[in-house]
Amino acid sequence: MLQSSIRQLYEIYGEGLNINLMSVYPKEDREQLPWDFIKVVPCKPEKLLFGAFPLSILYWLFRWCPPVKKLLLKNKILRAYSMTDAVLDEAGISFVDSRGFVMNTYAFVCAAVPMLLGVPVMKYSQAMGTFHSRANRMLAKWILPKMKLICARGKMTQENLKSIGIEKNVKLCADGAFTMADDERCRNMVEEVCQRDDFYNDRVVGLSISSVVEKKCAALGIDYKKIMIDFIDMLGERGYHVLIIANGARIGSTKPRNNDLMICDAVYEGSSQKEMVRWYHKEMEAEEIREYIGKCRYLVASRFHAMIGALEKKVPVLLVGWSHKYQEVLDFFELGQYAIDFSALTADSLLEEFERFVEAEEDIREKLDRNYDAVMESSRFNIVYAREILDRILEEKGKKSSGKKILDTNHPEKYIGPYHSLRKGYAADETIREHAASGGMVTALLCHLLKSGQIDGAWVSRTKIADGQLDYDTFIATKEEEIRDASSSIYMTMPLLRHVDMLRNFDGKVAVVMTPCQMKGLDALLKREPDLARKVVLKLGLYCSGNHSKDATLLSLKQSGITLEGAKRFYYRQGHWRGQSAVVYFFEKGGCMTCQDHFAQAADISFGDIWLKEMKNDPIKHTSCVIRSQEAYEMYRSAVEAGAILDSHISGRDMVRSQKRALVFKFSCAAAKQKYFAKRGTQLSLVADDKCKWNHRLAFFLARKNKAYSEEHYEKLEIIPYIFIYYYMCLIRALLSF
Repeated sequence: MLQSSIRQLYEIYGEGLNINLMSVYPKEDREQLPWDFIKVVPCKPEKLLFGAFPLSILYWLFRWCPPVKKLLLKNKILRAYSMTDAVLDEAGISFVDSRGFVMNTYAFVCAAVPMLLGVPVMKYSQAMGTFHSRANRMLAKWILPKMKLICARGKMTQENLKSIGIEKNVKLCADGAFTMADDERCRNMVEEVCQRDDFYNDRVVGLSISSVVEKKCAALGIDYKKIMIDFIDMLGERGYHVLIIANGARIGSTKPRNNDLMICDAVYEGSSQKEMVRWYHKEMEAEEIREYIGKCRYLVASRFHAMIGALEKKVPVLLVGWSHKYQEVLDFFELGQYAIDFSALTADSLLEEFERFVEAEEDIREKLDRNYDAVMESSRFNIVYAREILDRILEEKGKKSSGKKILDTNHPEKYIGPYHSLRKGYAADETIREHAASGGMVTALLCHLLKSGQIDGAWVSRTKIADGQLDYDTFIATKEEEIRDASSSIYMTMPLLRHVDMLRNFDGKVAVVMTPCQMKGLDALLKREPDLARKVVLKLGLYCSGNHSKDATLLSLKQSGITLEGAKRFYYRQGHWRGQSAVVYFFEKGGCMTCQDHFAQAADISFGDIWLKEMKNDPIKHTSCVIRSQEAYEMYRSAVEAGAILDSHISGRDMVRSQKRALVFKFSCAAAKQKYFAKRGTQLSLVADDKCKWNHRLAFFLARKNKAYSEEHYEKLEIIPYIFIYYYMCLIRALLSF
């Protein structure tokens, strides 16, 4: 349900979306988090109940007093809520008599804390009621009418709410997890397992076992574990294969709460026909569980969202449950009669219900087909209704103003260009990272592609020093050590396309590494020469904020008192953060002053640094990359799966943030550039709709003066103390920072 809502919100709000995930399992959630626009905030029940709740009451009482409010916001939970526009409560079930006073109080506090801070709360599709308990009814009537939205997960919940006078803010919506998108990686992973194992045939019964139902059965003296074992054995005698599923799992934990692993282990060990059973003791992703359910002919479920997965996959499902929450969802499909109450459960009664259920398979499948589209549409209305309220909230806060702003992080493709995916990571091999300017991903990828036979060579470049003169060497590397030797950035102009004949004369598949302007020229050449294009199987670009003549490097060396006599190589940057060498940015090439292709849009994959404050303390420096096609993604992914690269997602917003100064110069300064060149008779075709402030105009003015001065007065630059030049460049960086 969480993954479904996040994906849909991301599709609506894009890179502008930020989520605070109030987590009762913060460590586990951080380890599994696939998105970097989500911040995991520890919100364990005891901290919420005994810390944040009383502090939020004080915040409400002293909301007129800024110093007190500031002090109270030292609490991490309150601070996270204070920075939130709205809260989406995805509890699944709340304010139910059978959950008792403690759990219903917890449900109350979960909503009360943000409300006391003035933050609107919406309830995603949930089961609620009955409200016969006086305490439960009082808590519900106190808090629920104050919510902006309540999505009732079925008609029984809707009627329960109506019975205590709550109707105006209630909408009927099917469970939000129905709209969780499939994951191709999980599908392929499960398909591979099933192809290798002849266990998976047309007589597989999925069995979702629940620690919650086990606990409730124990309270009534019912041996849930033995019933499940006997049921599996009975199914085996009838020729069925049984797949045991732990829909709730927490690897490494011995606590049963939200953890079905222990009861599943015990049931599997107790079964007498293990060859007819499959049990995978691991914590599966939600999409992976659903793919396994899709391989079953039937599902017998004690877990709610295992049932949701079966219905989404149109797999007939028989429920062993403890609440109306199961039946009201099945009622959407006209299948409410296939929910069994746990309180009278025996192995024989379960088998009898299962056989009756199997006899009705044709009717069940017909109802699944008939109601499927309407249920999926009802599920999608969770986000539709939530979005309507969110948009109103954002409008009221003025966050949807259409005025110009510095770097539109909501639309990263404006700067990045079209892309397939964005990743960040580093080479797994520490020796590659040691000599790399960044995280070594380019070198690691090329070495993997060469080793795996996907390329026969890589067109790379490196510096060289011959007879005391700084120069470059460009060649097609056919050995891993040659690729490694060409790692690290080069900050001087190299006319690589002059050497394209060596590519024409090479017999084999090649990957090339170039800057944006070089890649653009090569791409035009490949379009004219089909034979050459067939050789180049992968184009790797490098982010570029501007290139320089070798005089920039030579001046930097002179300022540092270094000569090239006896030297063999020169490395521009190595090290964790901004590297260990500096180049004076005076000698920029003319075309770089007006170029806006920072991310090498003609490349298949582009790579560069991640200049983000939050990455500075990471012990391993990372590289980010822009992948622009499925074919390139598959080649990149093969390096990840082989363990050559360790990676994760980076958002477009953070990709733009990580290159802020360069992009501000290229885009925010664009209007000033157009105006300057227009006065001199040259019309520039630039994207110039970003806000151009006084500091951006001044930064461009200084940049062009620097360029002219370095060309006309090189000898004067030699005598200016390096420390003055350094702080002057810091001033220009500061001008490009806001």
